[in-house]
This record gives sequence, C-alpha cells and structure tokens, in this order.
Amino acid sequence: MPHRTHIQDPAPLHDQVGRLYFRVVLPAAMVALTLSSAGQDNPVLPLLTLLAALGAALHLLLPARLRDAVRYGFAVLAIAFVLGVTALGHLPGLRGTPAQLSVALLFTPATLMAWTLLFADRPRTALVLNVTLTLSMTLLVWRWQAQGLQAGPLLNLPLLVAVIGAAVVYYALTFAHMNARYHAGEQERMRDPLTGLLNRRALNERPCAQGTLHVAVLDIDHFKRVNDTHGHLAGDRVLRAVADVIQDALAGHGEAYRWGGEEFVLLLPAESDAPAVLEGVRREIAARQFTGGQRVTLSAGLTRLGDGEDLGRAFERADAALRAAKDAGRDRVVLAAPGGPGTAPLDKRALGR
Repeated sequence: MPHRTHIQDPAPLHDQVGRLYFRVVLPAAMVALTLSSAGQDNPVLPLLTLLAALGAALHLLLPARLRDAVRYGFAVLAIAFVLGVTALGHLPGLRGTPAQLSVALLFTPATLMAWTLLFADRPRTALVLNVTLTLSMTLLVWRWQAQGLQAGPLLNLPLLVAVIGAAVVYYALTFAHMNARYHAGEQERMRDPLTGLLNRRALNERPCAQGTLHVAVLDIDHFKRVNDTHGHLAGDRVLRAVADVIQDALAGHGEAYRWGGEEFVLLLPAESDAPAVLEGVRREIAARQFTGGQRVTLSAGLTRLGDGEDLGRAFERADAALRAAKDAGRDRVVLAAPGGPGTAPLDKRALGR
C-alpha cells in the first residue's frame, strides 16, 4: 500500500545551479569587482560588474519559464564581451593590466565549471560554450601578452589559460556525465522492465499529491490461467499489451504504475473523465485476442483522492472497489465514494454501453 510521504521532487541540477550562480555567485562577484575597481580608471571591471548585475536581476525577476533564455543569453553575452575586449584591445583602457589578468585567470576556470553544471541537461551545449569561452580567453590573454603584459619570465600566459581551461572542461564534463548516469539509474530504478510503466517503488516514493485526483486499481482477471495454459512468455505479452493500452488511454495525462504481478495503479487528473478512461481500457482489452485465441478481461476499482487526503487511504478504497468488482463477476469497473467505504458499480449505459 502506498504510504504518505513528504518527499518533494528535487529541482533539476541545472535549475539548482542556476539559482546559486545567478543569485549568489554573480552578486558576490559584482561586489568584489566593484571594490577591486574602486579608484581605477579601468572600464573592463565596471563592465563585468554590470554584466553580473544584469544576469542576477534577470534571473531573479523573470518568471521561471524565461530563465532558460537567461542562461543561454548570459553565456553568449559573456563570450561576446570577451571577444569585444579582445577586438578593442588597442584602446588604452582595454589594454591588459595585472588586475585584469588576475580576473581572467580566476574567471575562466570558475565560469567553465559553473557553465558545465548550468547546462547539465544540455551537455553538448555546455561543451560548445566552454570550448568557445576557453578559446576566447586564450585569444584575449595572447593579445595582452603581445602588448607587453607578462606575469613572469617563465610563463606563457595564453598556454596557461588554455591548459587550465581544458583541464577544467574535462573534469567538469566527467562530473556531468557521472551525474547524468546517476539520474538515468534513478529513472531505471523507478521503472518496471517488462512493461515500461512506473513501478511500486515509484508510487511509494511519490511526493504528496497536491489537489484532487482519481485513483484506480486494475487487475487482469484469471491471469494465472494464462500462464498455466499458454506459458509465462504469453503472460508477459498480455502484461505488455495491457500496459500499452493503459498508456494510450492516458495519453500523457496521468500516471500508470505496475503495482505487482497482474495489478496496475493509475493516478488520473481531477479534470479527467476517469470512469470513461477505465471503461475504455476495459473494453479494449476485452476485445483483443491473444496467443492461441485467448481473451482476457480486466476488473477495476476507482475512487477520488480529496485535497489533502492521504494517498494510502484512497488506495485502500480503490482496492476495496476492485475486490467488489471481482466478487460481482469480474470484467467491470466499480466506483468507491471519496471519504467512505461504500462502493457502486459503474453505470455502463451512461458510458454508451
């Protein structure tokens, strides 16, 4: 039986990093750059400060659906800024200084790591942006070195930036790949390998339901006969067929779980016509012909989960309604009133039967 849980769906990694990057790291960088540029006639550091402030403000003020554009726009703008400083490096205020070099050496690896995580859901995009930024920073430092900036007699500054950038990109992408594999494993852990539906663990670890929804428990009638008569491979084909019919009926609106054996659990949105959906599934399965001319039927129990109600209680009502459907002769859907133990058979005539 599903238990009540207060586990909330964690935000994707790129969303978590985005909030940290734009709302904490960039404002902190803004303050640091403002303090470091105080009293200096240097336009680069104030421009970087303005860029950081713009990214932080947009990410904080824009609605969530537009934040994806913020991360792309900010990355492109940052690269364009570096290339612009490189192109205008002949101007007195944009010629390399030790302060600018320090910013570049700190800015490059930190940004490469942040962008890898910021685009963890788009690893190819992260790779392209990071390589472009590394090349841009290498070109900028080469320009500064050609103009006479030198950190030490033995240092090749462009090579140093390129090596640091390549190393950070490699380790950051390795981490992103490991994170992607972890999440893929988590997704696989929540899936039934035979039917592709969510499994019992996924239902048990599901976050608390928000708002009203319908809960249904379905069971294939006399499924043991299928295995005994036609073999377990035939039984597997029946289970996959039932899962396919359920997924087609939901059409992405709702969640389907293989609870165990030949039993399934459905969670349907409050606005859906849940009785009609279940009756459609029942009809489709009853009309199909499987291996050796066999036919199978479904029984189902359905109830409604009230706002704030425990999912476990609704599951118990739906399961009791399923047992009532079995006792009444199988091949039918029985409704259970929300908040009470009472059950009633589905009026098939009202559904066009």
